[in-house]
Amino acid sequence: MDSNDTNIGRWTDDRLASLRPAGEWRPDTARGLSLFKERRAASDLWVRQRTWAAGAALAVCASIVAFPVTRAFAQRCVDACVGETTRVSGFLWRGFSTRDTIALSIAESPFKPPSDRKMAPDFTLPDASGNAVRLSDFRGRVVLLNFWATWCVPCKTEIPWFVEFERNYRDRNFAVLGVSFDDDGWKAVKPYMGAQKINYPIVIGGGDLSGAYGGHESLPTTLLIDKEGRIAVIHVGLCGKTDYEAEIKTLLDEQIQ
Repeated sequence: MDSNDTNIGRWTDDRLASLRPAGEWRPDTARGLSLFKERRAASDLWVRQRTWAAGAALAVCASIVAFPVTRAFAQRCVDACVGETTRVSGFLWRGFSTRDTIALSIAESPFKPPSDRKMAPDFTLPDASGNAVRLSDFRGRVVLLNFWATWCVPCKTEIPWFVEFERNYRDRNFAVLGVSFDDDGWKAVKPYMGAQKINYPIVIGGGDLSGAYGGHESLPTTLLIDKEGRIAVIHVGLCGKTDYEAEIKTLLDEQIQ
């Protein structure tokens, strides 16, 4: 070993010696391990609490999306859980499809054969321009009749699909008709129509119309009506886009009986 290495070694020994207390230091392994375990347990508990809180918020929001909701329930619950859910949604939703995460309507009716279908109750209501819109005027076309509202969270998911369906299938005798149940009427609906670039007629509904269709108080409620004006299927709650499209194509291909 040369003199340079020897000097470095002595300097290192001197510095270490100066840092030691008067008494010889002995590591307390047991205490160190105990402190480590305590801190690890505290960290794990914090992670579990945050995970459970996020999971609970996510479960509430998922139930709101998956199941029919009334306006009062939606307004009170959605705002409470959205903030927490959005922080974890990017991670949790990536591995699931829309149908898995949003689920089907709990009241999804089977696709009825023509012989079991009932006529859709007719109605006449003004559109945003004041022109009368009559359901029976759509006879000969497949109609997607959507009961919705601007505050309805699942409706915000579906409406872009309906805009696309209207654009893609209108030349095949298909039409979308939206009925808003907003308490604020056109004051709330007109700006929403512009923002969403809705390309199909919208009217404002009320209790009489809801009663004529069985008193549905949950939104969205969507009916597919065949070319003869008969109700082929009813979806209460959010349905998958591919399901809607398959049903539309089936009705478009049907021969009028």
